[in-house]
Amino acid sequence: MAWTEKNRTSTTKVTFFPFLPSITFVHTRLTALIQLLGQRSKQFLFPGRLAIMTQESRNEVIPDVSLFPETGVPEHPKLSGYDLYKSMGSPKHIVAPMVDQSELAWRILSRRYGADLVYTPMINAKIYVQQNRGAHRVREGYFNQEFGEEGAFSFTLGGKQDTDRPLIVQVRVFTYELTQFCANDPDMLLDAARHVQDKCDAVDLNLGCPQQIARRGNFGAFLQEDWNLIFRLINTLHLNLKVPVTAKFRVYESVEKSIAYARMIERAGAQMVTVHGRTREMKGHKTGLADWSKIRAVKQALSVPVFANGNMLFPQDWRDCLEYTGCDGVMSAEGNLYNPTLFCGSIGRNLSSLIDADADHSSFEALKIVNVAHEYLDIVANLKTPTSHSALKGHMFKITRPALAVHTDLRPVLGKARSYDEGVGEGRVKEYRAFVIELEKRLKEDVKNPEYYRGGQDNTRYYVEPSNLKSPADPLTRPNYIPHWYLQPYFRPPLNQPKTKENNAVTSNGEISDNEHGVRAENLRMNSSGNAEPASDTPRDTTAASSGPFHAEPPQVEPSLKRVKLAE
Repeated sequence: MAWTEKNRTSTTKVTFFPFLPSITFVHTRLTALIQLLGQRSKQFLFPGRLAIMTQESRNEVIPDVSLFPETGVPEHPKLSGYDLYKSMGSPKHIVAPMVDQSELAWRILSRRYGADLVYTPMINAKIYVQQNRGAHRVREGYFNQEFGEEGAFSFTLGGKQDTDRPLIVQVRVFTYELTQFCANDPDMLLDAARHVQDKCDAVDLNLGCPQQIARRGNFGAFLQEDWNLIFRLINTLHLNLKVPVTAKFRVYESVEKSIAYARMIERAGAQMVTVHGRTREMKGHKTGLADWSKIRAVKQALSVPVFANGNMLFPQDWRDCLEYTGCDGVMSAEGNLYNPTLFCGSIGRNLSSLIDADADHSSFEALKIVNVAHEYLDIVANLKTPTSHSALKGHMFKITRPALAVHTDLRPVLGKARSYDEGVGEGRVKEYRAFVIELEKRLKEDVKNPEYYRGGQDNTRYYVEPSNLKSPADPLTRPNYIPHWYLQPYFRPPLNQPKTKENNAVTSNGEISDNEHGVRAENLRMNSSGNAEPASDTPRDTTAASSGPFHAEPPQVEPSLKRVKLAE
């Protein structure tokens, strides 16, 4: 192996002799060496046996995309680029792939309220190549094909006609496992994707997960270290699957490297891409604002459809994002979880009227928490496909959270509720239904209380406007207060607040309390120079730099001390 290097601003040439073994084999050991060299102002890229010219920008090494192989011709004829996009109805509103949260029942609910395209939760490729009873059981839990509802074009639920298309199935691969146990990791990914290709419109490769599990498994955003492997994974799916392949990824610190990365993914064969405007490091206490300017730059550089991901709390946010980035669609994760009507066009833009007790609120019925909660339970009860206990409980806590901030005695009631897979229809969700019925009684009384329309002016919501928003201070589209019987964004206070015993409170059922969530500050938003904004893939910690007046919760009332008895 030979290389030449000058100063940090010069071009670096890395050459590998053809007799060297596969770089995948020595990747782990070379990583430490690369890091060491980088600390000494020497940065090298090891892309395999291919000699690649690189340039440095903002201390980042950028591969020359033109030196990657040509895309190649797929084995099966299939739609590509904008033909694929148009075949799906040119989707503008997309619900993200979310671990245990974008299950079939939630996908159906989201579609009823304006979602044009929905992704499945991230599927582990390994379980699709194992042939044993345990793997089969897990497989059906990820993407159930036994009942024929997941990926179906049409089925009837409770008298309503529903669909699970268009649908994109997201897969991920533990490359450390594959490298250890298999000779060719793209082949395992391909084998897994073939199990679902007849039930979806495309298969998506997860290149965006930043969490520790992704680091351990060397998947998601941690594949960014190996562009050659990413190319091979995407290209293998592109050349061999019956359906197109897409990809969801995070940006780099520099715009230049983000663009090069996106072009490599397109060259590998991805027919649509989703750009999450955060870097891999922007998670936990380092989570910050998703950078729409990088998303816009990627959109302008590619010829395939591009979806934007990040900073979606209010309906006006996704409208502004589409206008600013020029993207073909916008994807929401956490925004959708707390408000599945986020994309609903029938809900008026004037949200400020919600605090007027004498106004006509009939156009906002879809925003009522109990209405959405009942509808979600109806879907779960009528599906043949089981909904996991964790998904059901997670959704119910998120959509009812504003009301539970007032009626705190109902939190443990919801925490102890369970579903029954062996039950039929209402028997599956009877305990959750009883909770919603009790909550509905409480909220009907709250609506009559003028105090709840004023919003408690002494409350504070930590909120810093991103610079790319159109009319960010407009109370019509981003009101300072929304009554607690309506769905709404979830804002958390900053991490720099002092921790107390209450901050780490956990309910008896293991649910994290509001105070602990507050310390996490998951949903802060900041301008382009700030550090805090809501996470999009999997909710995690954020930091905050400043705060301003913005109501966090409705007026607090003392919880009832009597034991809650729900309707049988």
